[in-house]
Amino acid sequence: MQRRVAAIYLVFFALLGASAFSVHALADQPEITAPGQEQAEIDTTLPNGELYENGSTFTRGGTQYTVLLSMEEASGGGHGGGGGMAPVGSLSYTATGVEQTAEWENGSTVTYDGTDYTVTLDADASPPTATLTQTFDTTALLEADSAVYNQTVMQDGLEYITYRSNDTNVPLSEYLPEPAAETFEQGDTVEYENTTTTMSEVTSDVATLSWTISESTERELAEGGNVTLADDNSYFAHFRGHSEEDLRVILAPSDSDWSAYQTGLGRQDYYHERQNGLWGVIYITAIASLLIVGLAYMPVRG
Repeated sequence: MQRRVAAIYLVFFALLGASAFSVHALADQPEITAPGQEQAEIDTTLPNGELYENGSTFTRGGTQYTVLLSMEEASGGGHGGGGGMAPVGSLSYTATGVEQTAEWENGSTVTYDGTDYTVTLDADASPPTATLTQTFDTTALLEADSAVYNQTVMQDGLEYITYRSNDTNVPLSEYLPEPAAETFEQGDTVEYENTTTTMSEVTSDVATLSWTISESTERELAEGGNVTLADDNSYFAHFRGHSEEDLRVILAPSDSDWSAYQTGLGRQDYYHERQNGLWGVIYITAIASLLIVGLAYMPVRG
């Protein structure tokens, strides 16, 4: 009698566990898709999203973007274990009109067209000006001239050079050649370090040269993360696929599709909760079945 009752309960729990396992195995996870993709009734479509694969290109606001996708090792959750592979992505593009600046400080020495100059600023002029006055490497000039000594001397606060032939002293300013000078006004074009620049501002302390360049750059994509593109609109990313071969990304406008994305995430959370519940039923029925079998074969006294 004891074993017959145990057999009935064993069949009951076995059927319950098998039913839970079959539901678990046959259930499909809700997906978040873009228009034009094959989808099931449980899936959520981002109505304005667009699907891109690795290496594909698109244009926003006159800027062409290249989609770069890959799988990388995710950080683990402790105990020294890894977190598996996770999708990562970025948008590569050439940014135009990136502003660059250089500054000439008043009284400083700058190199212009291969020659060293001293900067003199006049912010009170109309328009304000920056004057470059050529400087000389006095030591190099003296060492190259065998007619004079290699060092200067100071007399009454003035610097002199001395001729070897008769020890005659001549003011250094008279010995040096006439320095070249060039004056730029605010707003002038200045060829600086092989770049066409504009003297955009001159103050009493500094003259600013400005220009623009084009440079290659990348914008990182993260699941659900926002990125602003050249059309001044914000987009968020959703990755699809679990390997390098089938990895895709959906880019959708944040202002119109974010609520649909949240709905899709909610459906996926609900799915995972139910799957975890089914696993709980499977584990409990398996344990109950083992207990029933064990108890059924325990010896009965009397």
